[in-house]
Amino acid sequence: MCVMRVPLHFVQLSSQFVSGKVKLGVRPQLPVAGIDIILGNDLAGCKVFPLPEVVETPLADTSAFDLAAPNSVPLFPVCAVTRAQARKQGDLVDLSDSFLNDSDPTSVPPKCESTPVSVELQPDEEAMTLSVDKDKLIEAQKNDESLSSCWAYVTEPKCGKSASYLIEDGVLMRYWTPSSGCTHEGVQQIVVPQSFRPQVLSLAHDHTMSGHLGITKTYNRVLRYFFWPGLKSDVVKFCRSCHTCQLAGKPNQVIPAAPLKPIPVVGEPFEHVIVDCVGPLPKTKSGNQYLLTMMCTATRYPEAIPLRSLKTRGIVKALVKFFSAFGLPKRIQTDQGTNFMSRILAQVMTELSVTHHTSSAYHPETQGALERFHQTLKNMLRKFCTESSREWDEGLPLLLFAVRETCQESLGFSPPDLVFGHTVRGPLRLLKEKFLSDRHRPKENILDYVSLFKERLHNTCNFARDALAKAQVKMKTHFDRKSVARMFQSGDRVLVFLPVVGSPLQAKFSGPYVIERKLSESDYVVLTPDRKKKSRICHINMLKEYIDRERSSLSPIVSVSVSQPLYSPCDDGLDDRHSSVSGARLRNSEILADLDAYLAHLSDPAKSDVRELIKITQLFSVISPLKRMC
Repeated sequence: MCVMRVPLHFVQLSSQFVSGKVKLGVRPQLPVAGIDIILGNDLAGCKVFPLPEVVETPLADTSAFDLAAPNSVPLFPVCAVTRAQARKQGDLVDLSDSFLNDSDPTSVPPKCESTPVSVELQPDEEAMTLSVDKDKLIEAQKNDESLSSCWAYVTEPKCGKSASYLIEDGVLMRYWTPSSGCTHEGVQQIVVPQSFRPQVLSLAHDHTMSGHLGITKTYNRVLRYFFWPGLKSDVVKFCRSCHTCQLAGKPNQVIPAAPLKPIPVVGEPFEHVIVDCVGPLPKTKSGNQYLLTMMCTATRYPEAIPLRSLKTRGIVKALVKFFSAFGLPKRIQTDQGTNFMSRILAQVMTELSVTHHTSSAYHPETQGALERFHQTLKNMLRKFCTESSREWDEGLPLLLFAVRETCQESLGFSPPDLVFGHTVRGPLRLLKEKFLSDRHRPKENILDYVSLFKERLHNTCNFARDALAKAQVKMKTHFDRKSVARMFQSGDRVLVFLPVVGSPLQAKFSGPYVIERKLSESDYVVLTPDRKKKSRICHINMLKEYIDRERSSLSPIVSVSVSQPLYSPCDDGLDDRHSSVSGARLRNSEILADLDAYLAHLSDPAKSDVRELIKITQLFSVISPLKRMC
């Protein structure tokens, strides 16, 4: 196998597979006619899948290049090598018997004078150095307008300062003494012009030996050897726009949850029903392995039906059984499971005049009441099986009775109180009746009983509705303390927290994807062209903004002068006493437009005080009075 060494260069590439700055090997010409760029499938994101062709005699058409021509380079694909061959050949890999070699298989492959290369990975020396010479650096420093203040410090040196500028062999340097750190010795830094700053930042952050560290570590790493005005802000932009860092994220950098949107309280029982599935559970003797759970949102009345499978036909039969006992609901709510999104279920719901709503993908909080019931039911089933050593489906009716009999915290009543108008007769009530067996209830007239029953049921439902509304306000106040109101527009690029393909129990950020449209304050339709579903509804808690490096590219510092002199030394020692100060655009106008959402967690007197305070324009303006550029 022959090895050809070529120089590596950074090229701005734009194609249907990959766009951005990539590192390519450059040759005067390629041995294959009509081919300008050979792009690796790993760089293309594994989007190209060759179609294998099985033939009796594995030969390839090599008319595109002549191996016998002078200065020709033989090209071979990477073929499979057995473990025995790998041990025999050691570090050398011979691909002369591949199907691209049209020579006689029995002939000895031609020897190449080039030295074989071991398969060990060697450090890329060219990627670790800047492709710039000294003369170009000096010329760029002189022509860079953003370094005018640095040149002024050279002509007017300041004594006794932590930083000073000097010219060493034609190169503009900066002598800086750190005020804190592991050393107090001064260091000499090269003042970098704009054209070379992306290379310095890429080497300090993106390189394999840099490790994609955070903003502070990357900034301190660059500051040891290089400097330019606005270094800290450029490092912040560069690190935040790193594609790898945005996908991987950090454990301590979670997406802030959006403000809680309580589900509207529905008055009539079984008007709105939530449906979901649980499983797989341990298979019982009856063959049951799953549970179809249902809950009324008004009364929190739960129901669970064991199933052998999650096929749509079985789910439809269980739903019809539930509807026949409690009546047809006006709407049901499910997740986006395939069994709930089938045509059969849609046809049945249409015939029954039931509206089908789906929750956001991978956002179980939408069905929080039913998910909380799942947790309680699983714990009860586990304890039942541990105590009685019986199948879980045998004790399911008894456990459902236990759940229904207890008082629901948000409502203040038990579900049977709101559904049947009286407390069900359970073990404790039976024990009480035995203790008071001598007491006899007076007989009531049927009309009086019906009248009292209606009044009692009406009052109970009203009290439960009021209690649920208060509980929702309390939960929203507690939840919104750490929430952040966010908003996206159509066309914005975002990263979506989705399960890993092939591993549904694992999830990570994928993308970037484009938002197609906004459905509500918390739901968006996101285009996912690289997945099976080309578009999906995603909750805002699953989305985070994708910062494009091209949009956040390093730009010259444009400052707005301030009349009063300022002095606030930066941590890198730059003196800003006479430098210009930039005005930062704040988000006050956006916050004022939706002020109620930001003050929802406060009491009414506190809201009034905040509104009066905001009216003082001297304290809250759209433009920040000063911002120091470091």
